[in-house]
Amino acid sequence: MKKIIAATALAVTLPFAAAVQAAPSDAGCGLGSVLLADQDDTLVMNVLGATLNGTSGNQTFGMTTGTLNCSTSNSLLALQTFVNDNLDTLAVDAARGEGESLDTLATIWGMTDADKETFAAATQAHFGEVFSSDSVTAEQVLENMNRVVSEDEALAAYKLS
Repeated sequence: MKKIIAATALAVTLPFAAAVQAAPSDAGCGLGSVLLADQDDTLVMNVLGATLNGTSGNQTFGMTTGTLNCSTSNSLLALQTFVNDNLDTLAVDAARGEGESLDTLATIWGMTDADKETFAAATQAHFGEVFSSDSVTAEQVLENMNRVVSEDEALAAYKLS
């Protein structure tokens, strides 16, 4: 039975492992980039790829594990992508000082479990600085979070260069 399960898992994941070329370049990493790897890099394919990435809920997993055309070697890019794709959810979780998206962001950032709580509390305490306006961009949010991290004694080691 174990051999059947292993063979099935291998058969299901092999096509994904073979798709190493990230297709629609603006779609980011995730299921959409794997499934659309052989498609042209057009606006329609980018939108479809980004939609698949966002609705399938696997992009965070890919960024954390380095699968689905996501890379763990470039953590800044992974952070930027995650913040960009989850800006609204991050705002809600940051205001509450807890939540899955905030915890995932801290994981991608490379924070320990103990520091994740400190990060969530610091983000909540400085919510107005991090989410400085209704039209704040993901890039600005990440810059603001990095400033909060660098100014927090317990989190300063996580400051992005």
